[in-house]
Amino acid sequence: MRIACIVIVTKILLLLPLTLMGEEIPTVQLAGLRVVGPGYGLNGSELRAFHQQSGTTLALVVQSSEDKKIVDVDDSKCSLVEFIDDLGHNLLDGIDWGGFPKISKDGRLALIEVTSKNRPSQGASRFFAKGTIRLRVAASESTEKIEGLKLQVGTKATIRDEVIQVMKVHEENKGLFIVLQTSRKFKNKIKDIRFYTASGYPVNIWSRGSLTFGNASPLEYNLDMKSIPKDLKVEVDLWKEVEILNLSFRIESAMGF
Repeated sequence: MRIACIVIVTKILLLLPLTLMGEEIPTVQLAGLRVVGPGYGLNGSELRAFHQQSGTTLALVVQSSEDKKIVDVDDSKCSLVEFIDDLGHNLLDGIDWGGFPKISKDGRLALIEVTSKNRPSQGASRFFAKGTIRLRVAASESTEKIEGLKLQVGTKATIRDEVIQVMKVHEENKGLFIVLQTSRKFKNKIKDIRFYTASGYPVNIWSRGSLTFGNASPLEYNLDMKSIPKDLKVEVDLWKEVEILNLSFRIESAMGF
């Protein structure tokens, strides 16, 4: 009898930061396991369990030390170097660090998923995984202000010796569209940005994302405004004392509870 899928969720493990020479270091723990069998129907892809491709997914949770907050997880620099079951079947095939890493509101926890195209052997009861997760952490944050940013192309403002330049301003059906440009280094320090009218009323914004080219990093926003004001007040929350960590992990877990 053909098995469509197997779904197994592991226990969420208690997260206790490790201590090294009196200093806490971040930990990586297993939060969940998903195993999906082959699909059904046309080309074996018409009907898929949980709308997922066949394979095995690990959900990993990172907990930072008490004095650091997680800025982001760089899934492009994460690695999985070992992934096998207790019957010796290699699960390192088509590894994908996807699922958009998620960070808790307090910055202490991050969740990231890694998926293999392979599935554990039938009858396997345990698995082993080893790899590295890259993340940025910060010790603190601060808020900087631009009292009057003129919304004219070419206008420049300076925050901590970093230049922010207005590149585009025009009206759209959804409101006002603006593009600000700064350096890649400065963009990576930005936690949040807020806009206010000249009289101090907050403006609703929607970030449209951006692509970084070389050292230039544009920031694109839709503002809930019907016309182009003369200027805006801007507040920028910045991460301070940012550092990059490569966290090695090794997980050994049963397939069930």
